[in-house]
Amino acid sequence: MTEVEAQAYAILEALIKADFSDCVPITREFTELTTKPGIYAVRHRTEGLLYIGKAQDIKERFRGGHKSITWSWIADYDHRDVAIATFTLDFMRWRALSSELERIILNLSEPPFNARIPMRD
Repeated sequence: MTEVEAQAYAILEALIKADFSDCVPITREFTELTTKPGIYAVRHRTEGLLYIGKAQDIKERFRGGHKSITWSWIADYDHRDVAIATFTLDFMRWRALSSELERIILNLSEPPFNARIPMRD
């Protein structure tokens, strides 16, 4: 296992094992979300991971709208049962590895709201 794969496993485990009460609730302004870069997961309280993504500014990514929130509504999930778990990365690490980490995590978890899983280059 490569160092990047090991880090991807660790990030996925952290996103899955984060207590739901520690995840950021869905709100209009997402005031509790970090502005740091990282990997995030939209999670359902009982269904688990719904969507995995990456962003240079996680808060801004959601403030501009996000398809996983719309899909949660269409799936008739109660907004109190959907929240966001985050794993922040320092900017240089994010810039160098975020796409590769996201690809590995998506291939491992296959969240239902990710429309397509990026393939290896």
